[in-house]
Amino acid sequence: MKRRSLWLMTLIVVAVSLALFGCQAPAATEEPMEEEPMEEEVMEEEPMEEEAAAEEPAAEEPAEEMAEPVTISVWHGYTETEETTFSQAANDFMAAHPEIVVELLAVPFDELQNKYQTEAATGGGPTLIPGPQDRMAGYAEAGLLATIDENAAFLGDLVSAAVEGGKVGGVLVGVPLNNKVVALFYNKSMVDTPPADFDELLAQAADSGLAITADWFHNYMWGPAFGAQFFDADLKVVIDSAEGAEAYAYLNTVCDSPGVTCDGNDGDMDTLFRQGEVAFRIQGPWASGDFVTDLGADNVGVMAIPMIPGKDYPRPWNQSEMMSINVNATEEEAAAAMAFIEYLTGTEVQKAFLDAANWIPSNASVDTSSNPVVGGFLEQVPYSDPFPVVTELGATWEPMGNAMTEILEEVKTPEEALAEAASLINTANGK
Repeated sequence: MKRRSLWLMTLIVVAVSLALFGCQAPAATEEPMEEEPMEEEVMEEEPMEEEAAAEEPAAEEPAEEMAEPVTISVWHGYTETEETTFSQAANDFMAAHPEIVVELLAVPFDELQNKYQTEAATGGGPTLIPGPQDRMAGYAEAGLLATIDENAAFLGDLVSAAVEGGKVGGVLVGVPLNNKVVALFYNKSMVDTPPADFDELLAQAADSGLAITADWFHNYMWGPAFGAQFFDADLKVVIDSAEGAEAYAYLNTVCDSPGVTCDGNDGDMDTLFRQGEVAFRIQGPWASGDFVTDLGADNVGVMAIPMIPGKDYPRPWNQSEMMSINVNATEEEAAAAMAFIEYLTGTEVQKAFLDAANWIPSNASVDTSSNPVVGGFLEQVPYSDPFPVVTELGATWEPMGNAMTEILEEVKTPEEALAEAASLINTANGK
């Protein structure tokens, strides 16, 4: 009995041990199974963090894109040497300022004023418009020009009188690019000794020729030489005086002289000089680059127009070419336009225009001593009259142009032609 009980007890202990081991074995095998999903979740999360990190540069790309450049446009009346030099300046500016695009459009000079006024008046037109002071004044009076900041630092480098000429009604609306005055060109290969007075000029012209443009701008100069006044203090035209009649009777005599050609086609008169058909030409600096190209720098001389014996020196108008900003320009366009104007009036570009196109610089620091052509124009400056920056001048061009034609074609006497022109102008101006 005792042995059976002992054996029985042994079986029970073994059975209980096996039972306990069997219950624990699954728990031991299940423990890694519970951890594996956790490891897989960690592995799944890590690639997502790496992908997010890899995508971060793509999110920053828009901030790195360059802004669109500001585009400004310029309508101009330059041709040949002046156009080439101006285009080069625009290209050089864009190379130095990739944030600005400059678009140039060449428009015939006699069409440019009407084209700009028409387009700008309807909200269009170019950003910048260069031109003589009288056109600038007309644009300003019509409300077509933006005001220019007088405190712009670069204006201090320019000839102060020229800057003042950019004001209309006390408001700055134009920046001078150059100064312009007509003078006497002569071909050194055809002229041994420059004429000492106008009688001597006519004597030499009888053999070698003189070309004069028969328009009003080129022929204003005769009036002052004879003591005639064009505007009075109230801007009324008073050229229909005895002095005025004498002055333009003299012009008629000049044009009838042997060897002298007077014609209203400015380009044709330039061609006569460029081709060596005449030795003398009364013209402005804008043509000098072409003259030098055709005749050679050594053959082109410039001097003040000689004094008329018994009278005085012919006194042409001394004007500045202005660059103005369209009133329709946006704030960004106006800022870009000012940057371009500053570039054009800088010493480097002004020197380039001096050398290539013989422009009289508006930048006071540019040395002109090495340029004899410009030196000749500077001789004329003391014998010139300030260009009137007034809207009344706009009404003078057609009537006075017609008067020049009528006098030179002897359709009317100088007294008749000038009286008719003065009446038309004063009526148009309400004087």
